[in-house]
Amino acid sequence: MKKDSFTTMSSKERVAIVNDLLSKDGFDLQKVAETLEMNYSTFTKLMQEDDYVFIKRDNQYYKFIRDENQIISVTTHKDPELDYIKQNFLALKSLIEQSKNNNDFILDKRIFQSPKFATKNFRMSDELYKQFVKTCEEHFPQYKLQDIIAQLLFNFNEKYSKNNG
Repeated sequence: MKKDSFTTMSSKERVAIVNDLLSKDGFDLQKVAETLEMNYSTFTKLMQEDDYVFIKRDNQYYKFIRDENQIISVTTHKDPELDYIKQNFLALKSLIEQSKNNNDFILDKRIFQSPKFATKNFRMSDELYKQFVKTCEEHFPQYKLQDIIAQLLFNFNEKYSKNNG
């Protein structure tokens, strides 16, 4: 390799070439500099560009990271679910915290499993019904009233049914 082409390439490419040479038997920094036909001090100064440092015990150059927040974790296996969780960690954490703090109302999937549905009429105080509708609209607009009522009936049955306890 010619000295001119080595000095003009990117520091990342230089490090790859030098680390490859250093991995060969009998090669140290002095030998690499000689192989590249460069002065040793010029070679080591060039290799320090872009914060690359030489680690003697590994006999390799590595990128020096000044800010730990810039470190990107590298996974050795491909797991799309894990990658998704890592990419959306803060959003997922926020959702979980909201769920814990708000005692979010969650519909049990079993209320939808029945193949038959019944239509029933209930009598209740108009004021109670208005308050119920207002609460549902304010806090759970994603749910239909009939589904919330079905969940409440399901919860009541689970808690007080003689079959469960």
